[in-house]
Amino acid sequence: MTPPDRLHELLQSLPEPPEPDLWPRVLAARRRQRRQRRVVAGAASFGLAALLVVALWPRLQPPQPAVDAPAIVQATPDVDAQLRALDRALQVAYDRGASDDELAPLWEVRQALAAQLDGGGRPGSSI
Repeated sequence: MTPPDRLHELLQSLPEPPEPDLWPRVLAARRRQRRQRRVVAGAASFGLAALLVVALWPRLQPPQPAVDAPAIVQATPDVDAQLRALDRALQVAYDRGASDDELAPLWEVRQALAAQLDGGGRPGSSI
């Protein structure tokens, strides 16, 4: 006898499987396992992608430096230049959405400077 014939005879001598629907159940279980693995892998991939997006999300606006009105006033000797610098500081503060508590000192300094210039008679000095 050749080895394939002997193997064939050996396989035929084995009893039939005890349940006729064994292979469909095995295949169904295998499909469930694959589906579960795909769901877990998809959820893990989505979670990782969401984590990366949150971690690497660029800031919408860079932080604005805090404006110190007395430092601006002392930095420039000319009153006109001081007013221009203070107006720029006010504009930056309004652009970043500063609160009234932050804006009040800037306006006080601006009014004091405007009063020094032309005795308060300059257009826009009483704003």
